[in-house]
Amino acid sequence: MPNKKHLRLSEQQLEKIIPMKFKYGFPTENEEDKEEPKNYYRVAQTLKIDRERFFANIAIKNDRRSKTLNVPHYIDHVVFTFQGQFIISKFFEIYYNNFGLEAVAFYDFGKKGLFAIIDHKKFQVFLNEVHKFIQKELEHKTDLEYENYVLYIASFKLLQIREIVKFRLDQMQGLVYLSLMNLPLNDRLKTDILKRLFTYLKDKSLDFKFDEPNDRLELNNPTPEILQEIIENFDIIESATNSAFTTVRPGEFNTVTRAQGINIVNAEEDLPIIGIIDTGVSSTSAIAPLLINDKSFALNGDPFIDVANRNAHGHGTPVAGLAALGKLNHLNNFEGDVMADAKVLSIKISDYGSGYISEIDLVKMLYDVKAKYPEIKIFTLTTCYNRYKATNEDFSDYTYALDKFAFETNSLIFICTANNDDAIDDNSSYDLKYFHSEKTNICTPADSMNNFTVGAAADNVANSPFYGIADGREFPTLFSRKGHVDLSLIFSRNKINKNYFKPDVIESGGDLVDSNNSYLDWASEASINVISARANMGLFEETGTSFSTPLVANIAAKIQKQYPELHPQTIKALIINSASLNKIPFEALVSKLRNRVAGHGYIDNFKSVFSNENSATLILEDSISDDDLKVYPINFPQYLTQTDLGKQRGIVKVTATLCFSFLPLKNNQLSYNPLHIAFSIFKNHEAEDIIKSDKQINSKIKGLTWSQNGRYKSKPIPYSNTQKLELNVNVSDLVNERNTFKLAVHCIVTDQIIGGLPENYPKNFPFSLVINIEETTKNNTGKLYDELKLINNIEVITNLEIDLEAEN
Repeated sequence: MPNKKHLRLSEQQLEKIIPMKFKYGFPTENEEDKEEPKNYYRVAQTLKIDRERFFANIAIKNDRRSKTLNVPHYIDHVVFTFQGQFIISKFFEIYYNNFGLEAVAFYDFGKKGLFAIIDHKKFQVFLNEVHKFIQKELEHKTDLEYENYVLYIASFKLLQIREIVKFRLDQMQGLVYLSLMNLPLNDRLKTDILKRLFTYLKDKSLDFKFDEPNDRLELNNPTPEILQEIIENFDIIESATNSAFTTVRPGEFNTVTRAQGINIVNAEEDLPIIGIIDTGVSSTSAIAPLLINDKSFALNGDPFIDVANRNAHGHGTPVAGLAALGKLNHLNNFEGDVMADAKVLSIKISDYGSGYISEIDLVKMLYDVKAKYPEIKIFTLTTCYNRYKATNEDFSDYTYALDKFAFETNSLIFICTANNDDAIDDNSSYDLKYFHSEKTNICTPADSMNNFTVGAAADNVANSPFYGIADGREFPTLFSRKGHVDLSLIFSRNKINKNYFKPDVIESGGDLVDSNNSYLDWASEASINVISARANMGLFEETGTSFSTPLVANIAAKIQKQYPELHPQTIKALIINSASLNKIPFEALVSKLRNRVAGHGYIDNFKSVFSNENSATLILEDSISDDDLKVYPINFPQYLTQTDLGKQRGIVKVTATLCFSFLPLKNNQLSYNPLHIAFSIFKNHEAEDIIKSDKQINSKIKGLTWSQNGRYKSKPIPYSNTQKLELNVNVSDLVNERNTFKLAVHCIVTDQIIGGLPENYPKNFPFSLVINIEETTKNNTGKLYDELKLINNIEVITNLEIDLEAEN
């Protein structure tokens, strides 16, 4: 069956743009969000303890301040936990004007807030109201009246050093990052304190860098005493982090295959370039013909030398080999003529794959790469923090910087979930319930939303029996990590966003084996053969998410090679749209973890890159503005309703994925992505009818609704920038809608933002939508692709159709 190019929906396919009005049948916000506590007595008990501790802790904090430092301003901060979501657009000014509190940051998706006490007299009024509530409920002083706002507070506490420092001071080493607070209404206070802090650091002869675009400081090896003095006196530090990076932990394998040189026959072609952010790429390895001759990009060491991993087999080099040569070449052990899919640029950030790396220098180097090689769209990053993220933990400054980089440069970084090295000792068999443990959560920066996160499936890219412990090749490995966000702990059941999860997909990474039915172990028969950095060696065995990730980057390179003008988010959407969970069933006890562990599933390499005569992928690249609804008709061939296809139900399957990148916002986990862009497929109705309530006219196709819910404007759900839906189409559906469905996309920009949306924030938002339409009849007709081209405004992305061997 010849491969065919994917199809582009042209701009002529757009039918109408109208203002988006929510009239469809969602419950009102008041119906779903009961914030006042029912048990006032218990809340009063909590607030009584909180109030007493607050006064005690603020006295201790004042005693610890060093008056000799001459810090120009002191600012105390209080952390509130609310009964429900804090409505920034409604209460930001009230808290500032009435209580002397300026909102600084929000966590737990709006249910926890950090406030600066700007006016202590006004804040005392607030505390007095809390005291009245305590007296009335605990001391039965029924004549007292208090303000209702007290009822929305579950607890509060003074921000202290133990909340700011995210590590043990006595174990600190290497680089420390200080995330600075934002005071939009009192920026002068912050500027004055920061100026004094710079002087203090210089007086201490402490090496530091100020990352102004990301509002943080990097300190090089501060002593615990200096760090403590900074945090206790300079009241603009929101958090202090100190986390080492690590690559995949090597397995204890002994087998090395001494293979002859790999015959790469197309190294002179104009291939896509993948940036390998790693431990270097060896210029004497088999991958050398594909290595861009540029040593400009290294934080330390020679980017053409890779001595990481056991026996100096390297880490960046095998990653580069997988990224450039892909799954099929590795599956065939590089026999015969080898066709590469990409070239590689070595971006060296570490010699040995562990330790402390300057995030500021790393991100700056990525911008330098894009300045020199603007054509590079794809990067791999298989180095993560060695500390897993706590459940529902906020985005780190590092993740923010990478998301910002991806948006500003139209790039896509493929990031591993990181390995859970404890999995081998924590388990004696394959048990998916293990992923209930918080220690299986992903590591920073795998939570990056604009980039692409990859976990490991058990497949080991080998033409041999499967020896791993997983229930099948497509199942996730126990050492892969799951997404750390659990919205069920924050929101009511009807406000869960089913598209808000990481990783994006899982891909072959090897597996553990059951050794003598008594314990788990690494073993060569379940690992992947990868290219060694050592010139005198051929291949060696490895296992890990570090090696799943470049395999997905390779698919991205294949797509870029075929369709060089596509946006990186379109590449992301094509890969996710091809992925499937069909072969990865989770039992009931862990079914809710399936997306958090396996993402959108295991990738179909062929569907990502090509269509065929019975399966056509349509690509829509467009943009949308705030409060707009766009509608595009999708026309289906007449033969689907006029020909006996052997069945009436499920004759066609539609799979669609929306992806877009955004400029992230700091200091508010809920509005980190302020863009609600959603889509769905509707009946053949007018745009005005699609947004009407179900009681007026039901435009929904059975089983489908919007890909995510934007109905809750003041208390929104967190918005995902990757959404997917599926639809099985019956003959009756097509007959009823005259062979046309309507694809609708709408956009809302949240107003739940501290200080409001920045004035320079973009006004127009590009998005990528990929739609695969596939015949699911027993005997395919071979007509679908060509018929869809005839009846829709379609452009074949290139006129050249390439008849290649399908790669699976």
